[in-house]
Amino acid sequence: MLSFPDWTFLLQIALFLLLWTFLRRSLFEPNFAVLKEREERGAGAVKEASRVKAEAQAMGEQYATQLLAARTGATQQVDALYRDAEAQAQSVINAAREEATQTIAQMRDSLQKEIAEARNSLEVRAPEFSNEIAQKLLGRSLT
Repeated sequence: MLSFPDWTFLLQIALFLLLWTFLRRSLFEPNFAVLKEREERGAGAVKEASRVKAEAQAMGEQYATQLLAARTGATQQVDALYRDAEAQAQSVINAAREEATQTIAQMRDSLQKEIAEARNSLEVRAPEFSNEIAQKLLGRSLT
Protein backbone atom coordinates (compact mmCIF):
# COMPACT_ATOMS: atom_id res chain seq x y z
CA MET A 1 0.00 0.00 0.00
CA LEU A 2 0.91 3.52 -0.70
CA SER A 3 1.26 6.06 1.82
CA PHE A 4 0.19 9.55 1.00
CA PRO A 5 2.97 11.20 2.72
CA ASP A 6 5.08 9.96 -0.20
CA TRP A 7 5.35 13.26 -1.98
CA THR A 8 7.54 11.86 -4.83
CA PHE A 9 4.58 10.05 -6.27
CA LEU A 10 2.57 13.23 -6.31
CA LEU A 11 5.52 15.04 -7.84
CA GLN A 12 5.73 12.37 -10.57
CA ILE A 13 2.04 12.75 -11.32
CA ALA A 14 2.42 16.54 -11.47
CA LEU A 15 5.49 16.28 -13.74
CA PHE A 16 3.68 13.77 -15.96
CA LEU A 17 0.70 16.12 -16.33
CA LEU A 18 3.01 19.03 -17.02
CA LEU A 19 4.96 17.01 -19.60
CA TRP A 20 1.71 15.78 -21.14
CA THR A 21 0.39 19.34 -21.47
CA PHE A 22 3.67 20.54 -22.93
CA LEU A 23 3.91 17.66 -25.43
CA ARG A 24 0.27 17.98 -26.39
CA ARG A 25 0.62 21.66 -27.22
CA SER A 26 4.03 21.55 -28.85
CA LEU A 27 4.03 18.11 -30.53
CA PHE A 28 0.70 16.35 -30.69
CA GLU A 29 -1.62 19.20 -31.73
CA PRO A 30 0.68 20.47 -34.55
CA ASN A 31 1.10 16.89 -35.80
CA PHE A 32 -2.65 16.34 -35.71
CA ALA A 33 -3.15 19.65 -37.55
CA VAL A 34 -0.61 18.64 -40.21
CA LEU A 35 -2.23 15.22 -40.59
CA LYS A 36 -5.67 16.78 -40.84
CA GLU A 37 -4.45 19.31 -43.43
CA ARG A 38 -2.75 16.54 -45.42
CA GLU A 39 -5.95 14.50 -45.37
CA GLU A 40 -8.00 17.50 -46.52
CA ARG A 41 -5.49 18.26 -49.29
CA GLY A 42 -5.54 14.64 -50.42
CA ALA A 43 -9.33 14.60 -50.47
CA GLY A 44 -9.32 17.93 -52.33
CA ALA A 45 -6.80 16.60 -54.84
CA VAL A 46 -8.90 13.48 -55.40
CA LYS A 47 -11.99 15.64 -55.81
CA GLU A 48 -10.13 17.94 -58.24
CA ALA A 49 -8.78 14.96 -60.17
CA SER A 50 -12.26 13.46 -60.52
CA ARG A 51 -13.60 16.87 -61.62
CA VAL A 52 -10.83 17.23 -64.21
CA LYS A 53 -11.43 13.66 -65.39
CA ALA A 54 -15.16 14.30 -65.80
CA GLU A 55 -14.40 17.55 -67.62
CA ALA A 56 -11.97 15.76 -69.94
CA GLN A 57 -14.55 13.07 -70.68
CA ALA A 58 -17.15 15.73 -71.46
CA MET A 59 -14.70 17.51 -73.75
CA GLY A 60 -13.85 14.20 -75.43
CA GLU A 61 -17.52 13.46 -76.03
CA GLN A 62 -18.06 16.99 -77.34
CA TYR A 63 -15.06 16.59 -79.66
CA ALA A 64 -16.37 13.25 -80.92
CA THR A 65 -19.79 14.79 -81.53
CA GLN A 66 -18.29 17.74 -83.40
CA LEU A 67 -16.05 15.43 -85.41
CA LEU A 68 -19.02 13.28 -86.37
CA ALA A 69 -21.00 16.37 -87.34
CA ALA A 70 -18.08 17.67 -89.41
CA ARG A 71 -17.65 14.34 -91.15
CA THR A 72 -21.38 14.13 -91.84
CA GLY A 73 -21.38 17.68 -93.18
CA ALA A 74 -18.34 17.01 -95.35
CA THR A 75 -19.91 13.83 -96.69
CA GLN A 76 -23.10 15.70 -97.52
CA GLN A 77 -21.14 18.45 -99.25
CA VAL A 78 -19.15 15.93 -101.26
CA ASP A 79 -22.36 14.15 -102.23
CA ALA A 80 -23.96 17.45 -103.24
CA LEU A 81 -20.90 18.43 -105.29
CA TYR A 82 -20.89 14.99 -106.92
CA ARG A 83 -24.57 15.30 -107.81
CA ASP A 84 -24.00 18.81 -109.19
CA ALA A 85 -21.03 17.64 -111.24
CA GLU A 86 -23.04 14.69 -112.50
CA ALA A 87 -25.92 16.99 -113.48
CA GLN A 88 -23.53 19.36 -115.23
CA ALA A 89 -21.88 16.48 -117.08
CA GLN A 90 -25.30 15.19 -118.14
CA SER A 91 -26.34 18.65 -119.36
CA VAL A 92 -23.06 18.99 -121.31
CA ILE A 93 -23.63 15.55 -122.84
CA ASN A 94 -27.21 16.44 -123.74
CA ALA A 95 -26.10 19.75 -125.28
CA ALA A 96 -23.39 17.95 -127.27
CA ARG A 97 -25.92 15.38 -128.50
CA GLU A 98 -28.35 18.10 -129.51
CA GLU A 99 -25.60 20.01 -131.29
CA ALA A 100 -24.44 16.82 -133.04
CA THR A 101 -28.04 16.08 -134.09
CA GLN A 102 -28.42 19.60 -135.47
CA THR A 103 -25.07 19.38 -137.27
CA ILE A 104 -26.02 16.02 -138.80
CA ALA A 105 -29.40 17.41 -139.90
CA GLN A 106 -27.70 20.45 -141.45
CA MET A 107 -25.18 18.21 -143.23
CA ARG A 108 -28.00 15.97 -144.53
CA ASP A 109 -29.91 19.00 -145.81
CA SER A 110 -26.76 20.37 -147.41
CA LEU A 111 -25.94 16.97 -148.95
CA GLN A 112 -29.49 16.58 -150.30
CA LYS A 113 -29.30 20.06 -151.83
CA GLU A 114 -25.96 19.20 -153.43
CA ILE A 115 -27.37 15.90 -154.75
CA ALA A 116 -30.41 17.73 -156.15
CA GLU A 117 -28.17 20.32 -157.79
CA ALA A 118 -25.95 17.58 -159.21
CA ARG A 119 -29.01 15.74 -160.61
CA ASN A 120 -30.37 18.93 -162.13
CA SER A 121 -26.97 19.68 -163.62
CA LEU A 122 -26.69 16.14 -164.95
CA GLU A 123 -30.23 16.24 -166.37
CA VAL A 124 -29.45 19.50 -168.14
CA ARG A 125 -26.17 18.16 -169.49
CA ALA A 126 -27.42 14.63 -170.22
CA PRO A 127 -28.04 15.32 -173.95
CA GLU A 128 -24.58 16.83 -174.22
CA PHE A 129 -23.04 13.80 -172.51
CA SER A 130 -24.99 11.41 -174.72
CA ASN A 131 -23.77 13.24 -177.86
CA GLU A 132 -20.19 13.03 -176.67
CA ILE A 133 -20.54 9.33 -175.87
CA ALA A 134 -22.10 8.65 -179.24
CA GLN A 135 -19.38 10.61 -181.03
CA LYS A 136 -16.68 8.67 -179.25
CA LEU A 137 -18.35 5.37 -179.99
CA LEU A 138 -18.94 6.18 -183.65
CA GLY A 139 -15.70 8.01 -184.01
CA ARG A 140 -17.34 10.92 -185.85
CA SER A 141 -19.33 14.04 -185.19
CA LEU A 142 -23.15 13.78 -185.04
CA THR A 143 -23.99 17.27 -186.14
